[in-house]
Order: sequence, then structure tokens, then C-alpha cells
Amino acid sequence: MQIDALRRAAGDDVVSLIKSEPDEAIARMVAGWPRSFDAHRASALGFRAEENFDEIVRVYIDDELGGVVGAASG
Repeated sequence: MQIDALRRAAGDDVVSLIKSEPDEAIARMVAGWPRSFDAHRASALGFRAEENFDEIVRVYIDDELGGVVGAASG
């Protein structure tokens, strides 16, 4: 699902850069994330969560890469 969203936004050349390399430190970090929580207060304050992976990828490209796929970050 996530890789398909990236492919739709950035194309096969970008997806071809993905390497599947398990990382125990990251796995432990993610395992500690909450599985469910109530975001009612955040919603009441006007915060809005993305609704799907396509939107998450698009927001990242817009916010972090100036809307340009392949833009240098740093």
C-alpha cells in the first residue's frame, strides 16, 4: 500500500531506490508506538490527519521537498 502510493506520486525510478533491510532498532521503536488512541481533542483544536497513504506522500512532497519529486533535502 505505502509503496504503491509512492509509485503513484513519484514513479518507478524512485520506488526502485527502496531497499528492504530489516533494522532491529527501528522495529523496537515502532513496536513502542501506540496502537490506538483518541484524537478527539486534536480534531477539536483543528488538527487533521491524512486519510490515506497517497495523501501522506503528497503532504511530505509538498512540505519537505517544495512540491518537487527528486528535490534535494537537507
